[in-house]
Amino acid sequence: MAGKLPLEVITHIMRFMNVSDRKEAALVNRTWYEASLDPILQKDVVLHFNGDTDYVPLSSISYRRLSHLTLSQLDNTMNTKHVLLKSCRQLSDSLRSLSFKSCNITESTFIEILMNCINLTSIDLTNCNSIFLSGRLLEKNTDLQLLRDSLKNVKELNLSSIRQLSDVTFNRIVTICPNVETIWLVGTHIAFNSDHYRSKGKSRFVSSAVLTFENILDFVSMQASVLTKLDLSRNQINDEALENLANVPNLHLQELRLVACKEIEDGGIVALSHNQKSLKILDIQDCNGVTDRGVSAIATNLTQLESLAINRCRNVTAYSVRKLSNLGRLQAVEMSDLYQVTSVGIQVGLCENASMPLTHINLSCCSLIKDDLIEKLCMTHPYIEHLDLGSCTNLTNQCLCEITKNLKRIHFLRLAWCKKITDLGILGFELNIDEHKPVEVGCNKNYESTTIFRKPTSKEEKIKVRKIKEDIIENELLRYKLSNLSKLRDLDLSVCLGLTDIGLVQVLKFQELRYLNLNMIPITDVTVLALTAANPSLEHLVLAKCASITDDAVEAVAKRLYRLNNLNLSSCDNLTDKSIRYLQMFSKRLRHLDVSFCRNISPEAIDDLERSSKSLLSVNRRLTGGKTY
Repeated sequence: MAGKLPLEVITHIMRFMNVSDRKEAALVNRTWYEASLDPILQKDVVLHFNGDTDYVPLSSISYRRLSHLTLSQLDNTMNTKHVLLKSCRQLSDSLRSLSFKSCNITESTFIEILMNCINLTSIDLTNCNSIFLSGRLLEKNTDLQLLRDSLKNVKELNLSSIRQLSDVTFNRIVTICPNVETIWLVGTHIAFNSDHYRSKGKSRFVSSAVLTFENILDFVSMQASVLTKLDLSRNQINDEALENLANVPNLHLQELRLVACKEIEDGGIVALSHNQKSLKILDIQDCNGVTDRGVSAIATNLTQLESLAINRCRNVTAYSVRKLSNLGRLQAVEMSDLYQVTSVGIQVGLCENASMPLTHINLSCCSLIKDDLIEKLCMTHPYIEHLDLGSCTNLTNQCLCEITKNLKRIHFLRLAWCKKITDLGILGFELNIDEHKPVEVGCNKNYESTTIFRKPTSKEEKIKVRKIKEDIIENELLRYKLSNLSKLRDLDLSVCLGLTDIGLVQVLKFQELRYLNLNMIPITDVTVLALTAANPSLEHLVLAKCASITDDAVEAVAKRLYRLNNLNLSSCDNLTDKSIRYLQMFSKRLRHLDVSFCRNISPEAIDDLERSSKSLLSVNRRLTGGKTY
């Protein structure tokens, strides 16, 4: 029946699938495979050209009409160049995005490729230092004119991590992309004080040696009417430079990223907030000089913000976080590692304005937050899809109960290092029982010493708690168990030491789960056997430091998880070469494997796996079998 459906109908069905499901559906028959190649479904597909000229299926490339092409590891031989240019000609009509990321190509090849790509909207030259090394790129006026005509549709230009970029070469690149709206200069060497490079008596110059901020300002001024997105992350930009940028006439930025710009302080942020009020996305994480004054200015003036990242701005306190309630359009907020921010401050900032359409929240390493905040967040914003609470060590089972009760649309949940969360929490038991409460033992001379000095958590107490868990499961009191979050794609429970087989076997049942991290949780093969049976979509599984699992667990992983491409088994000392053989026989899609510190796995078995596997890209094998790699 599936083969009789019209191609258009199958393509329409696939539009509602994620990439992994679409790949599986493409294996049904040839018709479904051809439907999966429709250009309308190709926006997330990237072809990596690795310079292997022995077999390049040019006809299939042309048939797929790919819109994204990434070139890497080119050897610059004439044969490779010929095949590459032929591929670009065949893809010319459909190709929209072209990436030369970290590619070592010649200037002439670069120009020829661009001349064959007439419909590009995005060019990525990240870390392409080779074509800028001589400083002669695009020095011919004929090349400039031809490329200017063919690249008139380019809207995005990435010039990140280029060490040899100068004013001259920068100006040539932006000349051939006259309508660029987005530009990335992440980690590019920019001289913010150009006086050292200016000849005496000259007030303005264009350097052939360095890229100056004055030259970038000239470009921004020229493109002010169309430029909407700018990324100057990991540069030495200071308050004065940021203020000059914000004051450019007719500039209305919608997105600005200033990650790890250590020289920026409150003055620059205040000037930015007063002059660029159309900003929708602002990322100033790792800007340690920003304090409450800067964040208050953002909250007061940038009322159009939809995404704000202030991670690791450690001088920010609850005083300014309270004012985030002014941002009525805020959809995503990143506030990790803000050690001075309290639950009350975040609650006022994010929960006071119930109309705020929050879907993405990162509060990891905010060590002062407590369960009452999470309860209020879940009730106020039930449409949260991404929630990161990693290393929030004060959170308990009550927090997890509120999440499972209210956040039915959540896709991403991270609870790593929340050590107070136990089996009772993931099982959804509503009563608050402290599994780690010490047994009260009176100190009286009538007691024998063995009774007086017994451990705080006795064997009897553990048996009692275990009996409670078993009764909960047997009597089906699991109203708010973790598995109710049916839309979960990513789940991180690493180092939640209160979790055991009893709870995890009951709740790790997610049809669409892609990523699962159980690092350092004291589980056995029982949990692994259960999760491999109930989570068929897993692609990335972390079982590092789960010291009790054996080869039987790895056998289940290899045989049942057909989509698995990333597996971490580091520091699992009970695993032997049998585990490697299981992976070799059954895990045909495995691309990344970590078996470091597995002392009973021999280097010879890993060598055999690497030789025989067609899909494996990397193996971390440090100290396997007692040897260092």
